[in-house]
Order: sequence, then structure tokens, then C-alpha cells
Amino acid sequence: MRGIDTLFCMEQSTDSYTKKLPNGRTVTISLEQDVLHAARARGEIAIYDDRHTGNPSFRIYDSYRIRKNSLKREIIRAMMDYNAANPSNPAWQRTERSLVLEWMEHNLAYRMNFLRSRAKDVDLDNHAEGKGALGYFIKSAWEVVLGYLKPNKT
Repeated sequence: MRGIDTLFCMEQSTDSYTKKLPNGRTVTISLEQDVLHAARARGEIAIYDDRHTGNPSFRIYDSYRIRKNSLKREIIRAMMDYNAANPSNPAWQRTERSLVLEWMEHNLAYRMNFLRSRAKDVDLDNHAEGKGALGYFIKSAWEVVLGYLKPNKT
């Protein structure tokens, strides 16, 4: 049934898709930052399509605001529908379970005020499949510390 749902509920414009979720919220997925900025201003869930790289991913802006796992799953299913209708090379391949888990870990880091600037949006990329976000955040914290320790070369 998701295929028919995709046909009737997903609108296509040049490089963006909009889908009304079962709970009434709207998701916009786009390659264009201007489109996503406008979607965020309208209160929509904005997702950047960054699948056309060596490590395909989607970035959900302000993901920390979405706390209900049922809504996370609806958004992830919309992303999976979009991905199925618009495949990338290399392919974006993630399981729903790992996506929800990674998103929950990002939200936890945000609420704990741990690297908040990195945790406010979630990047759901292929390299994170099966890995915990906690390890990513520790690595990110270390990179931030190293950035302060290394002298700037100008």
C-alpha cells in the first residue's frame, strides 16, 4: 500500500518532494537549501537529500524537536518511499530500526547538552548503519578538542 500512498501523497517539483504524513505533519525532502528554508519557516519537517556523495545520507533539520518514535517512523518511511522512487548511486541503504535508534541517540545527546550544535540535526548516512551514535559523538568531541589544540595555519 505504501507504493500507492507514495503516488497520491507525494508531490514532485524540480528537486523537492512534499508528503503529508498520517499524523497531519508535512515533510519536504529537497536538494535545494532555499526550498528547505521555506519549508522550515512554514513549520514543515525539512530533510536535505545528500545521497549523491560517496556516503549517501539524509539530514533532518531540527530533528531534536521530534520526540515521538511513531512520528520518527512516519518520517523515515517517507524518506524510504522517496529513496525507492528516486534511487541514488551509491545507494542509500539503512534499516528503519537503525535509523530510529540513531535519531534517538542524537536527541539524547541534544537533551544532555552534548555537542548540541551537531546533535540538533540528524544525518542518517550509510556509514552509521549498525553503529551507535554515541561513538560518533565521542569521535566528534575529540575532533573539536583537536581543532582547538592545533594551531591555525594561515
